Amino acid sequence: MNYPTNCKYTLLVSSLPIHKTLLFDEKQTPLSRIQLNKRLKLLDKNDAADLLKIEQLLHWSHIKEDINQTFVNKTMGSIESLSNNFIKNIIIWRLEIRIILAALRMRHQGQNTPPVKNIFGFDYWYFMMTKYWHEPDLGLGKQLSWVAEANKLLTENKNLQLEKFLFGVVWDHYQQLSLGHYFNFEAVIIYVLRWDIIDRWNSYDNEIAAQRFNDLIDAELQNKIIC
Repeated sequence: MNYPTNCKYTLLVSSLPIHKTLLFDEKQTPLSRIQLNKRLKLLDKNDAADLLKIEQLLHWSHIKEDINQTFVNKTMGSIESLSNNFIKNIIIWRLEIRIILAALRMRHQGQNTPPVKNIFGFDYWYFMMTKYWHEPDLGLGKQLSWVAEANKLLTENKNLQLEKFLFGVVWDHYQQLSLGHYFNFEAVIIYVLRWDIIDRWNSYDNEIAAQRFNDLIDAELQNKIIC
């Protein structure tokens, strides 16, 4: 049966289990990816294509620490191919986080000046980084309250805590963006991106638990050998 787009999207969003308000209260995804994909078949063709693009760019497992001109150009090229400004703004926001984190990591590794301007491609952030390179928050604390805490965790080499903190920053941003979007394509976008965060965090948490378990087993075996 063919439904008008607004009816289809109301039906789609209504079929999705509600996310909890707090990310770390989510112990598993509210539905499997297979079930999610079945529901996403209600999307119009163009919207489905746009959702695929944003997932390919922002899926947490695709995000690496390194950032370079090739990555920035690819991301900006993908943005230009999108007609949905809501999606464009989300991608730019996430790209800005990556740029700032890359700068913090470079400084932490001993780089005394900001990297070449064209690597970043965002004039405002580059101006602030140049002027406040030796400030803990790169001079961005008033605009971006998360930068100071991210830098603190980075300099203390608390990688797990940093990763968890960033999950929370992104989750809260999506929560804010969801206000006013309840039964439209934007609501679907936010739902899928939040689903990915839950999936990635739980996978990450399980990986850490498995590694800790293996470390304990190794230590126990080592003790037996020594004895």
